[in-house]
Amino acid sequence: MQTAFSIANVTFSADPVAPGVVDLQVNFQIFNNGPSHVAGLMVTTDFWATSHVSIATFQGFGAGSEFWRASFSTSGPPVNFEFVIFCDDFGGVDGVPRIWSTNGGNRFRASG
Repeated sequence: MQTAFSIANVTFSADPVAPGVVDLQVNFQIFNNGPSHVAGLMVTTDFWATSHVSIATFQGFGAGSEFWRASFSTSGPPVNFEFVIFCDDFGGVDGVPRIWSTNGGNRFRASG
């Protein structure tokens, strides 16, 4: 039985954190009815010629939801991030459903 249903309330920023380093920070909420999730970002800085996975860190529970935070650092500035958010649901019986937030098909974008 699937226990994760949607990803919402996405906030993010891309900021220089050291000379020559920009950090993307993404906070989001997964709406669910049970635990056993792994969440994260699929992120690119070169228009999807290459991509990277950044696993998110669980931050806490809300009413019918979980709070998560993911980060990804790269050289810059300038840097243009493009990303989508995923959640793997290990509450399934014989499979691991994956849900996505693609920002309505537009992907999320941040510059730093």
